[in-house]
Amino acid sequence: MGQWNIICNGVCCYGRPKAAFVAKSMGVSAGARHTVMEMLMESGETEGLFRLIDAENGVAGLEARWGDDELERVFEAVYSKRLRNRREKLPEEARFFLAPIFELDHRKIHVDSLPFLIYAMVRNQRCRTALKEATDREADRCYEAYRESDLREAAFFCWFLQEDRELARNAAGLLLLARRQAEGERCRALMEILNLGYKPLRNQIKKLNAFSGDNFSAALDDNSDMAENLSRMMVQMAIAEDLGIPVLHDYLFYIVLQMLLIYEEEMMSPPAGPACTREGERCYRKLQKENPYLESYHASFYLAGSEIMERGKAGNAMGRGETGKTASAPASPLPGGKWGIASPPEPMELLFLHYRLHPRMLAGIRLERRECEQIFSLFGALSEEEYESILLAATLCKYIEQLHRRCEENQLEELRCRTRQIEERERQLVLRQEQLEQRERLIAGQREALERLAGDQTQKIQKLENALRELAERHEKEKEELASLRSFAYQLRAGQEEELPAHGREKLEGLRIEKSLVIGGHSNWQKKMRCHFPNSQFLACDNRNFDPSILRNKRYIIFNTDILKHASYNRIMAERKKGQKILYVHGNNVERCLGELAGQL
Repeated sequence: MGQWNIICNGVCCYGRPKAAFVAKSMGVSAGARHTVMEMLMESGETEGLFRLIDAENGVAGLEARWGDDELERVFEAVYSKRLRNRREKLPEEARFFLAPIFELDHRKIHVDSLPFLIYAMVRNQRCRTALKEATDREADRCYEAYRESDLREAAFFCWFLQEDRELARNAAGLLLLARRQAEGERCRALMEILNLGYKPLRNQIKKLNAFSGDNFSAALDDNSDMAENLSRMMVQMAIAEDLGIPVLHDYLFYIVLQMLLIYEEEMMSPPAGPACTREGERCYRKLQKENPYLESYHASFYLAGSEIMERGKAGNAMGRGETGKTASAPASPLPGGKWGIASPPEPMELLFLHYRLHPRMLAGIRLERRECEQIFSLFGALSEEEYESILLAATLCKYIEQLHRRCEENQLEELRCRTRQIEERERQLVLRQEQLEQRERLIAGQREALERLAGDQTQKIQKLENALRELAERHEKEKEELASLRSFAYQLRAGQEEELPAHGREKLEGLRIEKSLVIGGHSNWQKKMRCHFPNSQFLACDNRNFDPSILRNKRYIIFNTDILKHASYNRIMAERKKGQKILYVHGNNVERCLGELAGQL
């Protein structure tokens, strides 16, 4: 498992419980192992499971080194057929023990650790204290992460008292932030909280070389519920991972995984009310026929009785002649055959009064017909006394559910979150308005700038038209020069030599006093050219390691392209200074080269 895999991703593995079951069976005792081997031999499915070895005394023996694949073959040969035939006849405990074989075999198993870690931290007093300190520092971010998740619709937080729900929500937000941002510091902080609350478990695991299913028994507590025990087991696996202790996937490990999957579904599934059955509807119709005081709803006797009691008192008063009218009939009996005039307080009413409550606090909270039918669907036929008590309890549960809903809607974190959202929305609207105003000013400025630019561009267009005409004239002149250069190049290719013109020799006379650099050509050619350019420097055609300083104070750079290395040419061109003129000659004829230089000058 990777670092913080359980905290961030939960328990992930590939299930092979059949192999683990065979290993568990053969590890119980030597007798059990002998029985398994006998049944395997009787099945005849032993090919490839054993190999022949030589013992020290010369007697041959059989050796079995089985991995998961071989153990699964043993299961199919010994247990598979027997379990399929007798599965339904087994007691419930045995079926639960064998459930991983049928449910988890060759399946990718993923158990989300979030509800179990939250439950483990909230139920532990030391973890609660450390968790409250950790979440108080960033309570808003934790609640925001919880509020944006799907946990609001889950039934998990109904497992906590109202006073614990705030801490449970903040713990969920802290875990979600650690998973969303994948921060090692947050995961380390969560691990420290678990280590603080479950230090005895950590001390036990620290002594192990490997964590197996038998070690889960250390997390069992007879005084706690199964959800708390399973949460401790999840903490054990997280601690083992933190300490770098491998977790062995034996059969007890798969049994724990099966229980974790069951409780995860129960924790995270949204609450759903019981469905009404035909029997529940029939029982309710029967009660409705027997009791004339049932209307479209059915209020508890302890609530409806007050009104009937008042009617009874009014009837007695009229019988005594207090109103001057004829006495009415006796007071109507209450549901269940009780009279509202002289009936003593009932046990349920006394129970309410013991806690300084009164059943009249539930007045106005009436169960609907569907809810009454659900009661009969759950409990079946009830006596009048039983129904009255259950009806009062159901009314009280409905009242508590309404209180919880109001607390959830009006809790401080929710109000803060709504306030922050409203303030953020207002801030965004103000910012949007400022952006629009700034954009309006920017567009107005751009319009003025464009108008000014349009006038400037008109003048530039006129200047460009004049420049275009000049370029056209220059282009015609360059065409003529290009034609003459092409003619000169053609004459060179054809080997035609021309006499050096007088004005060219005059230019060369002036060139002798100028400093220049000559590179390329044959060494004999360079010797002859030194006579004409005594103040110049000469480089061999293959000299690539020259000092770049020789280019300093040179006005002309002359290349003889007849013999010239590309590397030398490229370096000269890279090192040359601005204003240095490049001249090209070709061949070993000095007179022709002088003529070419004169022509280029």
